[in-house]
Amino acid sequence: MLDLLAPKDPQEKRKGFYVLLDQRVGGLPQNDGVGRHPIFISPDRLPVLARLSGGVEDPAILELLTTAEGFRRLVHSVGVSAQAEDPALEVGFTLAFRGPDAGAGSITVPADGMERILDLADFPWRDSRIPGELLFTFPTDRDVASVTVKLYVNDGFDVPETDPDGPVERDSEAYRAMIARSFLSAGSNSRVKRFLEKVRAGEKAAVAFLGGSITQGAGAVPTQEMCYARKTFDAICRTYGASEGQFTYIKAGVGGTPSQLGGIRYDRDIARDGAVQPDLVVLEFAVNDEGDETKGICYESLVRKILDQPNRPAVILLFSVFFNDWNLKSRLAPIGWRYQLPMVDVLEAVSPQFGLPRDGGLVITKRQYFYDVYHPSNLGHQVMADCLMYLLDRLDRQQPMEDWPGEVPPLYGADWQHVRLLDRKDGCQGAEIDPGSFTLRDTDLQSVPLDAEAANTPEFPYNWQKGPGGAPFVLELTCSALQLVFKDSGSPAFGTALVRWDGGERRLDPLEAGWTHCHATVLFREESSRRHRIEVSMAEGSEDKTFTILGFGYVP
Repeated sequence: MLDLLAPKDPQEKRKGFYVLLDQRVGGLPQNDGVGRHPIFISPDRLPVLARLSGGVEDPAILELLTTAEGFRRLVHSVGVSAQAEDPALEVGFTLAFRGPDAGAGSITVPADGMERILDLADFPWRDSRIPGELLFTFPTDRDVASVTVKLYVNDGFDVPETDPDGPVERDSEAYRAMIARSFLSAGSNSRVKRFLEKVRAGEKAAVAFLGGSITQGAGAVPTQEMCYARKTFDAICRTYGASEGQFTYIKAGVGGTPSQLGGIRYDRDIARDGAVQPDLVVLEFAVNDEGDETKGICYESLVRKILDQPNRPAVILLFSVFFNDWNLKSRLAPIGWRYQLPMVDVLEAVSPQFGLPRDGGLVITKRQYFYDVYHPSNLGHQVMADCLMYLLDRLDRQQPMEDWPGEVPPLYGADWQHVRLLDRKDGCQGAEIDPGSFTLRDTDLQSVPLDAEAANTPEFPYNWQKGPGGAPFVLELTCSALQLVFKDSGSPAFGTALVRWDGGERRLDPLEAGWTHCHATVLFREESSRRHRIEVSMAEGSEDKTFTILGFGYVP
């Protein structure tokens, strides 16, 4: 099952080649009714499959495929995907060898067209074996699917890269029709038109992108040049005649984080503590906000926070899509309608055509759109940029509308509209902090490339990490609502913390996510502001472990 709450950033893809490509399997009668379909890969067959499907002609590479010893030297992992009418159909895949102590490795893949990886790091290798079969199994012997198998090679090997799906024709009518479907709502065009007038007049302007790992650029290679944010920014400059140095480009995506954290980050990562007033802000949280504890309140609060800025920036809501044709449009789009915001839904553009035949409306395959099960490829990022540019073009050609009046009551709530960051750098007026044993500063942090920078910037560097001793971290603060931001980690040095406040109590386990990233959690929300005392200490059984408080998001 996918972790929709905090997807990790993608791993860099290795070079690889296909041995099966959209091969129809299944439907073989079995006495027990269970579906089994073997593809034999004996030493004389696997090299042929590599040549036919993968374009491999190097004799040395083909020779390695004839023995288990050679296969182990060559192949790092196996990518497997399946496609069926029912995407929930589960297809078993087994890589099997023959010979003494024959062994095998297996995974199960849903038939949704997305690739899953069989890692061979723990494969029970025996060099006396020879390749045996690729076995596909199904719940019944009536099930069928189209399967694709790709062998990813170890470092040091060079194999041809082939695109089995052909080019995506961005200048075709079919592509333009696909992009047009992403236009979810025009909202009020007044702020966007004012931004475009400013650009055409040669005035300085800032364009900002705030979101999760997709906005960070995950799946784009190279990330900073090929991500949707940079492609959109460059397209705006070209299309609307921006002069050199006229635009400021702000990109602040952080993988695995929802708008719950985005609201806390806005003043620092977008407004740069008051140094920047963006004229256009694109929000992309539609596949990250499943993990928003407030179920839309933090997202709506962030929208209102931006709309209420003194320079009245334009806001565009961008709804990206996961491989399983899912996003949170049903929760987030009503906020856009409430505040008359332009909205782009990438799901509506690409998902309806994924299952169509090439000669019946298919424009881009899932294999082409997605880098992995969470993130778009270079082509996917280009599609997202094209959808945003289509929206801007539509709004540019419309007659001007009235601006959002600024007095619309919240749909879900606006409890966090005025949230501020409290960290070790600046603290906040009226706060009293006794760090206790939280005297260290953690430098092993989630880091992301901001804007067009080549280097990564650590998130929440002004933090408090638990050091020697058992004294609790104590914060006394006047506020109406409070979130604690802590560091998730995969290190066994980290342990569970116990947070206490005003009779409330929460245990925070930084190992649940299993990787280093920022995690915001709500401690309390109240109708009015009052003085609170918050204590953070290590929970029983974790006294000898560490824990990092990255900061707090508080509402005065």
